[in-house]
Amino acid sequence: MQDFQNLRVWHEAHAFAVAVDLAAKQSARGRAELINQLRRAADSIPANIAEGSGQLTDPQFVRFLAIALGSATESANHLMLARDTHALPIPVAEELLSRIGRVRRMLINLLKRLNAV
Repeated sequence: MQDFQNLRVWHEAHAFAVAVDLAAKQSARGRAELINQLRRAADSIPANIAEGSGQLTDPQFVRFLAIALGSATESANHLMLARDTHALPIPVAEELLSRIGRVRRMLINLLKRLNAV
């Protein structure tokens, strides 16, 4: 068990979720459901990292990290759709895609260190 605030990946995921929330405020109105789904997926990433860090065993932590990785992948998909349908400005979507790519790599590396991948 460890404090999630000591995990660099949590800080990156949290910053990504905040950036998504700010970007959502400048989104096109016609794709509100897509943007809401993106927000939920983005919020889920740091939440699952935090919840997992509070578990008593590494296998439990790994399970929550895997869920966070799934939410990160879902976020990337929603960002691509938001970019391609102009629900978000292209430069904003591209910046967020870069950030979620970094979060995904960090999660994968942490899972590797825990011998889960």
